[in-house]
Amino acid sequence: MNERYLGKTVLVTGAASGIGRAIACAAAREGARLILGDIRHDRLADTAAELRSEGAAAYHARCDVSNTAEVEKLVNRGSDLLGAIDVAFANAGVLGTLGDVWTYSEDEFTKILDINITGTWRTIRAVLPRMIERRRGVIVATASAAGVIGPAGLPAYVASKHAVVGLVKSTAMNVAPDGIRVNALCPHLVDTPMLDTITNENPALRESLGRQTPLGRIATSEEVARSALWLGSDESSFVTGHSLLVDGGLVAQ
Repeated sequence: MNERYLGKTVLVTGAASGIGRAIACAAAREGARLILGDIRHDRLADTAAELRSEGAAAYHARCDVSNTAEVEKLVNRGSDLLGAIDVAFANAGVLGTLGDVWTYSEDEFTKILDINITGTWRTIRAVLPRMIERRRGVIVATASAAGVIGPAGLPAYVASKHAVVGLVKSTAMNVAPDGIRVNALCPHLVDTPMLDTITNENPALRESLGRQTPLGRIATSEEVARSALWLGSDESSFVTGHSLLVDGGLVAQ
């Protein structure tokens, strides 16, 4: 069994389902102590209970990343219980509704940016002081292939994920002298509840979307989690400020 995370405390936001849950489960299997947050507390509690039943140490709490107090409480209380955070996966995010730029609701646009980019910044800001004090730590922020390219119909989501990539680059340069690495994870289509929101009523669309990638399919959460764990581990010790595409070759076309 790989034990890259043995003895490490790992934070995961958006941990109740999808990529976040897969990251939490994979890190637990490799020995991590887990601090888990999500706005969907019931589903988060189920995830935490499952991990504890398998022997992992896990603290979980409701965390809306658009709420500074909840982010800070999760980080501080979790660190007090399980130790200072070694690796933070700032993963929480939302897709939002489909729409054209010129008809998009201002409330919807600002809400998505507040969760996806400002929420990521809140998470990074909360974990950095202790990392800087200890002069070590890794942050992995979930962006998207849509943070590198510009698909139509998701103006707020695309803008927010481009911003995450920029935030990662700037932060990585800011804290490199402190021995801290910061990278972005950029998946494309992943078999998660987020994808279900746009394909549940149209199975043909799911198949069509999968065929967009050279590999001809949609990724699993577990595949994306493996890439995330590599970025968070010592195996990527000379990688920082990088945006890792996990996109089945989409952007290379």
